Amino acid sequence: MKERKDLTNRLQNGKLSRRDFIKLMLATGATATGIAAGLASCAPEPAATAVATSAATEAVTAATEAMAKPLSVEGKLTMKLRAAFMPQGNEILKVIVEDWGQKNNIPVEVDITSMNDLQTIAATAAETGAGPDIIEINQGSAHLFAEKLADVSDVCDDLGSRYGGFYTAAEEACKVNGTWLSVPRFFAPHAISYRTDHFATIGASVPKTWEELYEVGKALVDAGLPPIAFPLGHAVGDGNDFNYSVLWSHGASDVAADGKTVTIDSAETRAAIEYMQRLFSVMPADTLSYDDASNNRAFLASAISATNNASTIWGAARNQSTKYKTKDAEGKEVEKNLHEVTDHFVYPEGPAGRVTYAEFMSSAIFSFSKNIDAAKALLTYLNEREQLTPWVNPNLGFVFPTLKGVKDDLLMPWNTTAKLAPFKDYADTSHLPGYPSNNFRGGTDAYAKWVVVDMFASVCGGLASVDDAIATAKALLEESYKA
Repeated sequence: MKERKDLTNRLQNGKLSRRDFIKLMLATGATATGIAAGLASCAPEPAATAVATSAATEAVTAATEAMAKPLSVEGKLTMKLRAAFMPQGNEILKVIVEDWGQKNNIPVEVDITSMNDLQTIAATAAETGAGPDIIEINQGSAHLFAEKLADVSDVCDDLGSRYGGFYTAAEEACKVNGTWLSVPRFFAPHAISYRTDHFATIGASVPKTWEELYEVGKALVDAGLPPIAFPLGHAVGDGNDFNYSVLWSHGASDVAADGKTVTIDSAETRAAIEYMQRLFSVMPADTLSYDDASNNRAFLASAISATNNASTIWGAARNQSTKYKTKDAEGKEVEKNLHEVTDHFVYPEGPAGRVTYAEFMSSAIFSFSKNIDAAKALLTYLNEREQLTPWVNPNLGFVFPTLKGVKDDLLMPWNTTAKLAPFKDYADTSHLPGYPSNNFRGGTDAYAKWVVVDMFASVCGGLASVDDAIATAKALLEESYKA
């Protein structure tokens, strides 16, 4: 016990890296909860209450031991994983993988890279028949690479039976014609990040509908405060998440339930576009070129008052002690911590209720792999509660497990940190491109072509009329969803 306390003190005092801390904690036999609690104790703001941590310590057992079945690999087991925006999450993930390799006497090479690079790597591997054994893929890519992926139904059926099954969007992404071709890994849940001080200045409460969000945006502009800003550019995560959610919650869709009939030319789509035009009128013009980092930078620079995002804006502000300028009671300019006036609320509802886009990652094994059994064993291990907890916790809400049975675990960030609570039910309302049909191959193709995002952006940017934008989208969608 004294040794573990000394390790935590060294980490707190900057004399030990997080990576070495995790390794040494594992070496001392620390539980998953102990590691998560140690990391949480070094954060600028506690990630869990004492009560929750105490209860979780009793509830969570030591990390799962290696699977009993002897495993071997040809050469080494290679994997490419998506980099999280919280560096501490990436560090602990690599250590968990390496620990599994040591327990099983299997050399594992893990490379953590960007989501965009992963898609290129996956496409190249699928085409050439050479690449990593395991790769994380986004959205419904399992449908695009179906012929090149190994059946992982045994892994998914096992995990699902033990942890309450998978969310609907996970099945949409990973099941192809009834067969699991990738293992659901995580959602990057979205909510609206907003400045509580600016909202208070205009007397605004949390918007419950899209129309109320527009009214808040207009009031901020009228008051001369930083505006709201939502991506209308090619932002893989944030742009698709926002635009699809607006479309679906207005009752519109790009395809019918049959997966063949393109339905973008509808009164509901026109209502969604009309709404987006009004919303754009109270947003900065450069939102038309926003990528996934643009709204983060703008918010952290205090240039905007609200945007859609994962928890990474608040998390970065907290971890980096980002400041904002304000005035004290005497009118003197002072600096304060931005994370203290940053909070979140769930996506607003539209005429069709709250329907959200799922930013989603899954883990696939290529069928050309010589190490399929070992890859399956590792993916099972990574998705068990004992490994999920110490990985999810330091990611501060950026990653959300795809298994229903762990959402209410005491150490999950949305259960321990009030500002992350709006992310908790994200998966319940989320879907993949192709919704409301089962043609997720066509939906993924349309998503990759930016059809929905560009439809909205072309009208807001004055490049096309509503009729022309819809006509262009319809033609592209008919190619994506053709039989």
